[in-house]
Amino acid sequence: MSVVIYLAIFMIFVGAFFLVIFLFAVKNGQFDDLESPAHKILLDDDIEEADKKQVIQKSDKKHE
Repeated sequence: MSVVIYLAIFMIFVGAFFLVIFLFAVKNGQFDDLESPAHKILLDDDIEEADKKQVIQKSDKKHE
């Protein structure tokens, strides 16, 4: 029976530890913007405008 008491006290400390970590993340703005990371995957920022023009020019030369 004493083991249950020790486990209960241990679980209270573990729960308090995770609560402190969660509150720290909230305070630092970890959960402020939930929409942008989901939409960033859809954006193609790897190709710059100059690169786009080169790709268009290359494709035009292939069709000639």
